[in-house]
Amino acid sequence: MTKAKRKLTDVARQMMSGVVQIHVEGYIEEDIQSVLNPSIKIPGIWTGSGFFVKYKKLEGYIVTNAHVVRNSVKVEISSMLTSEERFEAEVVGLVKQLEPDVALIKLTEKELIRFKKLAIQPIEYLELREGTSPSRGEAIKAIGYPLGMVEPNITGGEITNFISGSEFTTERFVTNAAINPGNSGGPSINEDGKVVGLNTAVMIDAENIGFITPASFVKIIIENLLLLNEPHFADIGGKLQKNAENFNPLLKQSSAKGVIVSQVIPKGFLEAAQIQQRDVILSINNVEFDRHGIVIGKEGLYRHKNIFDVMKLVPIGEEVEIKYLRNGEIKTTKAHAMRNPEKGIISNPLLSERNYLEVFGMIIQPLSFEIIQAIQEFDPHAQIEMLKTIDQDEPMLAVTHIYQGSQADEMEWPLGELIVKANDKKIHTLEELQKIWDQNKGGSVLLECRNGRIGYFQINPDSQD
Repeated sequence: MTKAKRKLTDVARQMMSGVVQIHVEGYIEEDIQSVLNPSIKIPGIWTGSGFFVKYKKLEGYIVTNAHVVRNSVKVEISSMLTSEERFEAEVVGLVKQLEPDVALIKLTEKELIRFKKLAIQPIEYLELREGTSPSRGEAIKAIGYPLGMVEPNITGGEITNFISGSEFTTERFVTNAAINPGNSGGPSINEDGKVVGLNTAVMIDAENIGFITPASFVKIIIENLLLLNEPHFADIGGKLQKNAENFNPLLKQSSAKGVIVSQVIPKGFLEAAQIQQRDVILSINNVEFDRHGIVIGKEGLYRHKNIFDVMKLVPIGEEVEIKYLRNGEIKTTKAHAMRNPEKGIISNPLLSERNYLEVFGMIIQPLSFEIIQAIQEFDPHAQIEMLKTIDQDEPMLAVTHIYQGSQADEMEWPLGELIVKANDKKIHTLEELQKIWDQNKGGSVLLECRNGRIGYFQINPDSQD
């Protein structure tokens, strides 16, 4: 065994005491019944991993994966420092859509005091690596509690590859270190004793391939969550396409460098920077891109870090300089980094945040990506109709459950109907529908759907059916 490997092993053993097992009681979010009818909640218990994070002067804060604590009701942690004792923790915040899959929890003040009293040594706080990304082939150790083991597990491997982010996803490191269910949320550390990233996922049916969320993204998320903000990254605010030599005469470019702006989203970053359709973005903050949107330079030679990765690591609100080509002339502009404007149809994975109305024998909810996916299990044709609505600027209301013997059932309303009008008034929200229902107690309500289907419902003043 080489000196370097011995050093990494020793470091991992020391860092191991800062890794905890997380015990969760909550609701199983993937259950289709719960998505379509939030009044149905399927309880479950599961475990994951996390680690005490060194951040400023905070004590008792633990980083883990968002999927470990999402839809939790009770969260406890245990540590090798305190035998089999469990300690209550509370969720500070999490990335609901799991991009990236990061959450921050903390021991309550009372439990932190108890933890320190029982611990056989002081808490080992793990520090996030800053600066450049690890190199391909760099040795790491992944630490966690896989498969519900009661003692932390250390697996060795290397950074084997990198997966670039996209408009919707964040960058990932690829490793051959074993990452298994339950190991999620633990750290991957290097021989300097720094956290390279957060163990996030294993690829099913693939051998020796696991994914790590980079520490640079974890740090941004922590900062957001400590400020009690919804964690978001800066976005480009438009659609991009690859450049090509064929475009040289059209764009008046000497060679195909940079990416073409194919669409500018209203109220987004590119619009704020006064970038127009068919402009060619050459660089952001002096980081240049080739025609594929990949970073040009030393890091780009070994990495496919792209324009989305660069943009996401700019703190929201920070001024950004863009160099671009328009009509053959290179220009420079500036704008403050911002997230993309929110569309009407969003992701809503938290059961506790799924608002709904139970009226006329139906469950009606704001349409979300989770509902679209769940509807596919029952009616692929209804899902296709819903997918047409994704770019809507306004929210939409969907019928996600129908009770047998109800008014809706008698009129044979199908699952997945999208309601657009009530008593000939356009509606987009549950509040608007509730208001019309309240105004017509003892009367009737005419509902109209996006496809023209109508329903004429009688309101019982003493119930919602």
